[in-house]
Amino acid sequence: MYFPSKKDRWLSIILWGVSLVGIIIPLITGSILTVIFTVPLAIILLWFWFRTGYLIEEDKIKVRYGPIRQTVNIKEIKRIHKRKLPLSAPALSMDRIEIMCSKFNVVTISPENQEKFIETLLAINPAIKLDDHLKEKIQSKRR
Repeated sequence: MYFPSKKDRWLSIILWGVSLVGIIIPLITGSILTVIFTVPLAIILLWFWFRTGYLIEEDKIKVRYGPIRQTVNIKEIKRIHKRKLPLSAPALSMDRIEIMCSKFNVVTISPENQEKFIETLLAINPAIKLDDHLKEKIQSKRR
């Protein structure tokens, strides 16, 4: 099952703004050097926009963040926390969840439908611990 990343408006404005500027400036200046640097940057930023999501297949989460890919074994997930940190993460929203597999293996993501995403993970690995906020959300949805 595929879960697209939630997309915050402010981040959308930044990504699209920088991408459009990266395409418009070379058109205005006509400089080939500017084209070489700005157009690839714009393409990479838009790649992140269009290709950020999370695929749950069998017992794995395949995280795709533009050109970056990561796989998380669902059976190894220990805990899921709600996070709103602006740190670099394969997420296009500040409404994030942090998945902890071990002390050093942590991934922070922002699925559009967090409750369904977490329910899908719990169906595969019921031993996953949730923080209180997420527990309440999942339990209230089940009622």
